[in-house]
Amino acid sequence: MARIYLSATYSDLKPSRDAVYRILRMLRHDVVSMEDYVATDAYPLHQCLADVADSQVYVGLFGWRYGYVPDKDNPTQRSITELEYRKAGVAGLPRLVFLTDPAAVWPDEFKDAYTGEAEAGQRIAALRAELGNETLVSFFRTPDHLSGLVSVAVTRCLETHPLAHSKPRSRLLAIKSQTLELRLKALVEDYQAATEQLAYTLSAVDQNKLKRQIARIEQDISQVENELDGLGRGV
Repeated sequence: MARIYLSATYSDLKPSRDAVYRILRMLRHDVVSMEDYVATDAYPLHQCLADVADSQVYVGLFGWRYGYVPDKDNPTQRSITELEYRKAGVAGLPRLVFLTDPAAVWPDEFKDAYTGEAEAGQRIAALRAELGNETLVSFFRTPDHLSGLVSVAVTRCLETHPLAHSKPRSRLLAIKSQTLELRLKALVEDYQAATEQLAYTLSAVDQNKLKRQIARIEQDISQVENELDGLGRGV
């Protein structure tokens, strides 16, 4: 069982959200979605982003509406659905993205290009184009079609993506461990370069400067090693 964050605009994609929620619950996954807050596009920004980061898999549904743009704490003026997508990327979650099929019949009232919202559809068009370039997306025509696509995609993701299969805390520890390992490697390279340079430096002033630099690097290496020991290597 995995913790899955389900992201989508509300009014236009509610039947699709419901279908995905049902199939994921049938597969015994823990699903976090807008319905856990309130039945409207305007739900708590900080809470939902925290829930994204605390999940193991992100599932994003995108139609023809850009969605609600929070006024506060949102300097880029992005919609919550876009912010959720980007938060999942920052958190290192596998992102499974599903777009409404351009050939599918869709009510005009749920299209920004028709209603004039979000720059008359330009913002959702740009986001959909970006999603298609950044991720492997799937296109759906109906809620039932979508639920089948999602169930297969999530199952395969959990089979092949080690961080998705891990618990959120384990995933965060793994990311931190990888970062520390890279830091340690860079410090060791700096140490080797400084000690080699010391062997060829004749000036006493330069030698003292290099010795102080080497001492600082040794301290940094020791600190990183202690942090890695605390996490446990290979987490």
